[in-house]
Amino acid sequence: MKSGTIKTFLEVHTWTGLAAGLLLFVAFYTGSMTVFMHELELWDSYTEGVKAEQTLGQAQRLIDLALMEDPDAASSFRLYPSSSDHPGHSVYWFKRLEDGTFETNQYRLSDSGSLSTAEDTAHLASFIYRLHYTAGLPSPFGLYLLGFVCLIYGVALVSGLIVFLPNWLRDLFIVRGTGNNKRFWLDAHNVVGVISLPWHFMFAWSSAVLALGIVFLAPFQFLVFEEDLIEIFGDELGVIASPEASGSMQAALSVKEIVSIAENEVPGIKLNQLRFTNYQDANGTVSVFGHLEVGTLTPNANVTMNVSTGQVLNVSHPAQATLGATFYNGLIALHYVSFGGFTAKWIYFFLGLAGAFLFFSGNLLWIETRRKRRQFEQPAATQFLAKLTVGTCIGCMAGVSASFLASRGFAEFPDRADWTEIAYYAVFLVSIVWAFSKPVAVGARDLLYTCALFTILIPVFDFVLVSNSIWINAFTGHWPLLIVDFLALIGALLFFKMGRSVEARANSGESNSVWSKDIYVKKNEGETVKV
Repeated sequence: MKSGTIKTFLEVHTWTGLAAGLLLFVAFYTGSMTVFMHELELWDSYTEGVKAEQTLGQAQRLIDLALMEDPDAASSFRLYPSSSDHPGHSVYWFKRLEDGTFETNQYRLSDSGSLSTAEDTAHLASFIYRLHYTAGLPSPFGLYLLGFVCLIYGVALVSGLIVFLPNWLRDLFIVRGTGNNKRFWLDAHNVVGVISLPWHFMFAWSSAVLALGIVFLAPFQFLVFEEDLIEIFGDELGVIASPEASGSMQAALSVKEIVSIAENEVPGIKLNQLRFTNYQDANGTVSVFGHLEVGTLTPNANVTMNVSTGQVLNVSHPAQATLGATFYNGLIALHYVSFGGFTAKWIYFFLGLAGAFLFFSGNLLWIETRRKRRQFEQPAATQFLAKLTVGTCIGCMAGVSASFLASRGFAEFPDRADWTEIAYYAVFLVSIVWAFSKPVAVGARDLLYTCALFTILIPVFDFVLVSNSIWINAFTGHWPLLIVDFLALIGALLFFKMGRSVEARANSGESNSVWSKDIYVKKNEGETVKV
């Protein structure tokens, strides 16, 4: 391949990487945690007492009380059934407001059997998940922006692969730490990128589809087919469109009867949720979603039936799925790691952290490449990107640790969810301000030490604030709870060691660098002054 061609692709890779890198760092760092979504929910909602799992009869009572409280919910609502880890049923319905947004309404059944509108206290996991798909920006703007960023990410992957191909056999597993910082970061960047390349391609593609699918389908919906696409492609994807309400009232089957029909159609199904449409209408439907222990990439199954008569309208089973449904559900399973148990989760966790490192190291490479080795003063653009990278990336990590602390520390407060988010955004923004107010190395060192402090406090808060210790109950059936504290201990140690490394380089490394402890600026023409 001609050198000019490689140079062109290198420039494409560099600028697409810089354009997408910081947002993708936030998405990948938080995304690595969302693979343990279930464990995060358990940790966040951990209490002293263990509640008894609610019955299907109680689920029916919850629906009846919720519809008495809010009759409009009958048009469309969801029931999330009780499980051993989440012993209480919950009903959700989403009310569309005049500005086009949706208001979430949540109902539960109290211990006394009355209706409770108190939201689930486990908010941390859903907040981190929202950070993953919006990078902390307002939704849906953040979702669509991140979708377009994933398209740029795909271009960066292809161009980077083309640049690396000529020497891939020679450089694949080589990381040279010979004192040349640029060479070290380039080798590390290449090794991590190439080894995890198939996973990155899958994520770039699936993320763009999930975030922008509705944008891409809109022209076909309104300009080409001029009808509901679900009616055209629904059978292929294993879903069907709900019939229009007839306006004729008809009593609905009980939850117990609905579940019995679903289990008869799909033996062994483990329930996830029930979606009701036009409840107590003659044309009303309910879709029972669950999964099967079949050991395949696509274990999801669902049964759709008339909510009043029980007539089965559609059955989606992994063994009988069409090619389109298998492809679509497989893409979702690969993205959300809903297969492979804990082994797959741990692999995705480390790949997620490796992806975050990939974007961080890409920015460091750009900074090192433009370093002026013969003068104290470094280019303004280099210093700006270095400070932005430090503030955004390390600030994100510090903010996530702070949100853990806030969720545990404000566990007894009714506005706990608000404090969880406030803690993240406050720490994140202060980190950016701090990074721009200090020399790069000083700001990076301080923020890494802050990360270490916040992260080590997570298991400390568990030990001090939870009277029935997680550490004790971990050996009596709650061992997944230890994952958070275990990873916090390792993370705190790594943050501290990285802070020490930044400080050592700042004190004894090259002076002609943005990573020097001192910063040099021009005061007058021809005069450079250390500040």
